[in-house]
Amino acid sequence: MMFTALIDTLKDHGRGVHGYSALAEAAYEKARSGPQAAAYYVLAKQADDFVEFVERMPVPAREIDAMFDRISANAAALDAAFASGDRAAVLDVLNNIAHEAAAMRSTG
Repeated sequence: MMFTALIDTLKDHGRGVHGYSALAEAAYEKARSGPQAAAYYVLAKQADDFVEFVERMPVPAREIDAMFDRISANAAALDAAFASGDRAAVLDVLNNIAHEAAAMRSTG
């Protein structure tokens, strides 16, 4: 539940720019000080990239909802992978999130 706890930060600050900025900062802070730095970093980067995208142009509500669903699912997948203790599962989830984030940057 450590990664899905970040989603509470997003819920507390709204699903807009301020919420994703708060999530990114919270995740970057965890990445600076925790053993799961890579996982926190990819979530932070994904939120940060979304902030950058939203600040450049108006974004339809369905895109904001889709990002909330995507980052929530990624946090849950990380929680499950770490809970399993399976390093290969953790790496798979990290790679999937990184691929997703890279794809968002290329279309944004």
